[in-house]
Amino acid sequence: MSFPKQGGCEKQRGIRVLMIIMLALATSWAQNDSGQGAAGNGQQNPAAPPAPALAPAPAPSPLPEDTNNYPASGLDQPPLGPFIPARSFVMFGAHVSEALDSDVGNDFVSSGLVGVTRAMGSVMLQKTGAHSLTAFDYVGGVIFYPSQDPSIAQIHQFDGEQKFMWRSGQITFRDQFTYLPEGAFGFGAYGESGASTLGLGSLNFLGATLGTGLGGIFTLGEFGSLGQQSRIDNLGIVDLNQSLTKRSAITLAGGYGLIHFTDTSAGFIDSNQIIAQVGYDYQVTRKTQIALVYGFQQFQYPNIPGSSFITHVGTFMYSHRISGRMDLRLGAGPEVTVINNSALFGGSSQRITATATASLRYRFPRTSLALSYDRYNTSGSGFFLGATSDIVRFSVSRPLTRVWTGTADVGYSRNEQIEPGFVATVIPSTTTSYQYVYAGATAQRPLGHHFDFFLSFQFDDQLFNSTACVTVPCNIESQRYVGAIGLNWHSRPYRLD
Repeated sequence: MSFPKQGGCEKQRGIRVLMIIMLALATSWAQNDSGQGAAGNGQQNPAAPPAPALAPAPAPSPLPEDTNNYPASGLDQPPLGPFIPARSFVMFGAHVSEALDSDVGNDFVSSGLVGVTRAMGSVMLQKTGAHSLTAFDYVGGVIFYPSQDPSIAQIHQFDGEQKFMWRSGQITFRDQFTYLPEGAFGFGAYGESGASTLGLGSLNFLGATLGTGLGGIFTLGEFGSLGQQSRIDNLGIVDLNQSLTKRSAITLAGGYGLIHFTDTSAGFIDSNQIIAQVGYDYQVTRKTQIALVYGFQQFQYPNIPGSSFITHVGTFMYSHRISGRMDLRLGAGPEVTVINNSALFGGSSQRITATATASLRYRFPRTSLALSYDRYNTSGSGFFLGATSDIVRFSVSRPLTRVWTGTADVGYSRNEQIEPGFVATVIPSTTTSYQYVYAGATAQRPLGHHFDFFLSFQFDDQLFNSTACVTVPCNIESQRYVGAIGLNWHSRPYRLD
């Protein structure tokens, strides 16, 4: 096997209707793509112009065009679309936006529409070598809340990778750091910061490779937030891919992550996480792989001594890929959770459940779709001492007109408490689960070669299974609406070759 060198019921009914509408819209777009492709000589609206790209330059170790052989158990995902050689470059950006936010407070009660201003800068760098790749992406700036105290908050995100490659494998060192006012799940759909995700992929730069994977247990798993609750997240990972034969390979990965809420008086729960994974992959055909994977998680809660749990996960995986067009991954297996608590928190216990993962990415001539489902143990998102989370996400992107491009993103998570008897002080002790759903859309158009203008809207809903506060006014859910407009600037890519 060869490796690339880099790389109440009405609410629930309403959520289902929203998901069905998004899927129907995506199907309609896909059919339009097929019809336009079959028309041949029929007139089409040209796709939106791509982001600026570097002039072709010889690469000492280019990626192979056949990307089907990414290990199914590995952390990277194969790119969709045409093969583009990696390039060495540095690129700078600036991003400003103005938003109306219905809930910038730190509780369940809407604070009313409040103006929020963001001003940010960014830099991304990629350097290729004969047997190595260095890449990082940083976005940082300030958020201004005119009606809040304090009125100014910081925001930072950094992603970095260092790859070392040889003929039959590679080793990668990764780090992801964020200082955000809320959890990362759903945060990107606001479309602000020129980014959605604030990462390399958000700028659509041809030849960039950072941020093409990671998921499942190799995420910190934060779902939902009550208003603005700043937190520091960091996840460091080392992973190794090594071919054994032309058809088989092994993957090894280990990581450490932490979540720290900066306002200790708010009552949210900090967590630390140790992660490890080993996989064996076998290539059945050129486009199909199977894999056996074992995963390990250990969760600890530093501000609640005597409370921790361990998870052992076994997964059988199936992967089918059509290079440049489709990537399908399926997996399922048993999950054993061992709770190691002191007698104060109920003592030790053990339970056996199931874990599952499924993802489908498809690229049509003008439309890209992604649909995923995951079930695994997470830290509890600051509300619980661990949670079993079911996560669904759907996204679609395509040109709307000759100059406008549209994206839509819908996500849902259900989080069931693992360790009973202790929850964040912002919710009552009777709370055992909660649901979080978001739906957002963004429209973006270029203004010349270096500027982009965007409009975005997002709706969030967080529903707890218990009365969510002990004083009035009191709701069992928290809802939020955010509409924004913004302007992004990016420099031309400066070659480093």
